[in-house]
Amino acid sequence: MRHSAWFTAPQSASMPPEFRDSVDVADCALDEQLELLQRQYATASRAAARLGHELEQLERRDDINANVLVQLRHQLAAANARSQQLLRIIDALEDRAQTRGDDE
Repeated sequence: MRHSAWFTAPQSASMPPEFRDSVDVADCALDEQLELLQRQYATASRAAARLGHELEQLERRDDINANVLVQLRHQLAAANARSQQLLRIIDALEDRAQTRGDDE
């Protein structure tokens, strides 16, 4: 795990030149990670919404086994939990990026 000082230390003129490239790479990596997580969140949210809609449709039918509905409810809960987990991670990384931007 990286030391948190790399992410919170302000870029300043007093920083040794050999470290400036490392900080720039870290900024770029953070941006790339955020973009990846945002795409994953969008995919997970769409999947959860689709599953919720399918569950709703199946619950209206009389010919669906109760075990199937239970399984779908568990899958929907897991999909929603994954979406929320990704959203929390995105928020934390955005806060970190904002803190870095404020420090500069």
